[in-house]
Amino acid sequence: MTNTTRRGLLGVMAAAVGALTLSALPTQAVAAGTGLPATPQAYVAWLEAKQEPGAAEVATQFKALPKDKQQKFVGYMNEPEHFKAFMDVANSPDGKERKVLAGGDIVIAKEEATSGGANSEAVSGTAAARDMSAWHSVSDTLFGIKVTTVKLGVNYRVNGSRVTEVIGGWASHTNFVPVTTFEHTPIKNWISSDPGNNAHSETVWTGKFTGIGAWSCRHRVWADQDGLKDGYLKRV
Repeated sequence: MTNTTRRGLLGVMAAAVGALTLSALPTQAVAAGTGLPATPQAYVAWLEAKQEPGAAEVATQFKALPKDKQQKFVGYMNEPEHFKAFMDVANSPDGKERKVLAGGDIVIAKEEATSGGANSEAVSGTAAARDMSAWHSVSDTLFGIKVTTVKLGVNYRVNGSRVTEVIGGWASHTNFVPVTTFEHTPIKNWISSDPGNNAHSETVWTGKFTGIGAWSCRHRVWADQDGLKDGYLKRV
């Protein structure tokens, strides 16, 4: 929980640094009303000033785009509908797990994975205890470059064919869209009743976009003795 809280604080601090960097840019380089960079050069300057892992890689990827795509990229960051779409990629009944916008320029999709520790044989030799982890994330990409990701994971213990303990949940995010902040509520963990017997972790993310608005989404992930079962990000 300490690491998660620290990541949240670092995210807020990074956003504050980003805001200061933007305020130092020439007026014509900042989009009116939002504070977001209006030119590719302004966005690169913001990334290069951002002291956060991954920022340099995003800057390199961005500069490798053709000039016309760079300008479109910056324009998409100023569109409220783009950010609203991020909220709607969830575990929906129709099975849709990704959203494609602007003719494929923008892709919002979920990713997930499971990992399991080495088995330790019980004294009886009839069951195996092991620690496992599963996570679920949703990422926002522009021209193949990830600009925002929110991720939630659950660490849990299995004995034989049953989940016996939720060790803890964890959450993280990356964000390379200026003047935005992300934070989440304390993570809740539990084991669902039979016949599910799944390890669950849940939090609520709030993203704030200066000049555009804010959103909140419930993020949940659950898994059993075989690994990840599913996850979702749904608007609250």
